[in-house]
Amino acid sequence: MIQEPTPRMPTGAATGVVMPAPPGALACAPGLLLSVLLLALLSLPLPSHANEISVLVGATEGIDAGEGSYAWQAAFRYNFIRNFAASLSWINEGHLEEHKRDGFAVQGWGRVPLLDNRLSIGIGAGVYQYFDTKLLPAGNHENVHGWAPVYSLAVTYYTETPWFAQVAVNRIHPESDFNSNTYLVGVGYRLWKEAASPSGPREVDRPAKTTGYEVMPFLGQVVVNRPGNDPGIGSGIEFRMGIDEHLDWTATWLNEDVPRTFHRAGLGTQIWLVDAFLARRITLGFGAGLYSFVDREPPPDSGESERLDIAGLLTVTTSYRFSDHWFTRFNWNRVMSNDSRDTDLFLLGLGYRWEQ
Repeated sequence: MIQEPTPRMPTGAATGVVMPAPPGALACAPGLLLSVLLLALLSLPLPSHANEISVLVGATEGIDAGEGSYAWQAAFRYNFIRNFAASLSWINEGHLEEHKRDGFAVQGWGRVPLLDNRLSIGIGAGVYQYFDTKLLPAGNHENVHGWAPVYSLAVTYYTETPWFAQVAVNRIHPESDFNSNTYLVGVGYRLWKEAASPSGPREVDRPAKTTGYEVMPFLGQVVVNRPGNDPGIGSGIEFRMGIDEHLDWTATWLNEDVPRTFHRAGLGTQIWLVDAFLARRITLGFGAGLYSFVDREPPPDSGESERLDIAGLLTVTTSYRFSDHWFTRFNWNRVMSNDSRDTDLFLLGLGYRWEQ
């Protein structure tokens, strides 16, 4: 469903700074709710199974117009009991004639193991938060945000190593956007955790938190989601704090500088689902929150010299800990704007960590 622009109220004629109305702060509330639901699954004291990460590539079929494009998907699947799982996926549906759509999906799965657990057939269903860069007849564009049901079928073949092969089909059916099928094939890796002691789990076997305290400056690229994908420089600094075993909180200063387009800078805060694997050297996480910023080059038709605004902020992250205190982290941020100026920030940093 197309998101209506958020009304704003001027705070003073002299400064030209405009404050957003409170409803704008609720733009990513459904995403936060889904994160809380997935956190509940991660926190359950269930038997230990290998979690899975996979990367698939293939094709998108635009059902309504009969168009086609490429597709790819990156997914993390949490196997909490033998026949059931939950997954968090990023799906990119490619570039159709008038649409460039991607987004994240949260799904529950039922699976049937076959051939002595070497083969698995799974059926998944859930919700898909999509971001569609839609081309308009006048040559302009609109960033459309919405929710849609997503249904999936996946066939997975497990080898004797941690690697596996997978074939998947997704059906996405939005109410106010184009319907699509994606056909995907690829590989994945099982992320085993350390086994507990023979006498059963002890406090030392299960750390209280995945993350202690972390500080990390970062630098990278910002890309505007519009025709041409104008690039710029992204930078900032992040403070991260572990709240629970699978829960982090961050405060992040972000700076987005895209020449001749805009310059935004501000503070983002997010709640994260996180976990650690492979002797706790590698971490994976997904964050959702809000980003309050000053836009020093607002759209020309706004009549403003600068503007204070709020946007949704979604992030996928991974880090590698190469010592007890030093680590490197990659963040992929998606800024969900209210004025059709969504951005992706691809940021890499070197950080320092210490335990609480």
